[in-house]
Amino acid sequence: MVKDVELFAAAMADVKPLKRKRAAAARVPAVEAGPGSARAPAARSVKSRPTEALLPKPRPLPARPSVPELSPDGRQFDRDVSRALSRRKLAPEATIDLHGMTLAAAERAVTRFLERVTAQDMRVVLVVTGKGLRREGDRTIDGRIRAEFVGWLNRGDNRDRVRAVRAAHAHHGGTGAFYLLLRRRSSASSRSLRATPQR
Repeated sequence: MVKDVELFAAAMADVKPLKRKRAAAARVPAVEAGPGSARAPAARSVKSRPTEALLPKPRPLPARPSVPELSPDGRQFDRDVSRALSRRKLAPEATIDLHGMTLAAAERAVTRFLERVTAQDMRVVLVVTGKGLRREGDRTIDGRIRAEFVGWLNRGDNRDRVRAVRAAHAHHGGTGAFYLLLRRRSSASSRSLRATPQR
């Protein structure tokens, strides 16, 4: 009876052994080393280095110029425009009244209003917030809409549309309303509203 060992030897007589390097590569799958591993440098391919060098470096995004927050004290407001409004030589080109609105509805209305008036390239508009004064004990508290209004102007696209804000003169609602000086889309946006002197 032929032994198993002899049969195996006879069957394997024509088989050529694999080279050790190829056999090791076939047995061990290539695993990318983690960043904390000591073998990380060996895992990098030499061929990838020239490709990385040819890739253009991303350019840093240009920094947006810092725009100061709007303040209702009138210091940022054009003096000539304010004087013309007080003397009734200039009137707001559009008005929105926020009376009776909830806080959220009033904020949405202000944003839509600013979108519309800037699209029409208006310069000075009026927003009526109402004084909303109420008494709580010994304190007098301003209305919520009036208190939040300037904060809404300093948010997102609203800030890009509004150049300055100030409380309205008495004949336009006084402290219950605000003038907004808008940024113009036209090429004349940088010019003041001063009248051009006649020669």
